Amino acid sequence: MTDVGDHYRPAGPDGEDGVYRVVGTGDPVALLRVTDGDGRRVNSGELRHVASGTLAAEFETAADPDAGFHPARAVRNQLTGLYWQFRRFL
Repeated sequence: MTDVGDHYRPAGPDGEDGVYRVVGTGDPVALLRVTDGDGRRVNSGELRHVASGTLAAEFETAADPDAGFHPARAVRNQLTGLYWQFRRFL
């Protein structure tokens, strides 16, 4: 059973590179591409609709690319939040 938020990558040499997040369940399953072949985040908006049987046969589970603590991201997020707190008053 596939849940929203699960991550998959194409299995086999013929598949595209990258990691996809499940954004819609049912048949077909909707997958959103979240990384490129090198593991860098992408915001392409690329959606793929894959039949449930195809997902099990041609994809393998992948780790969440957003998991874990990254100090640089944490500082950037804090500064962005601080900026928007003051920006709303201008």
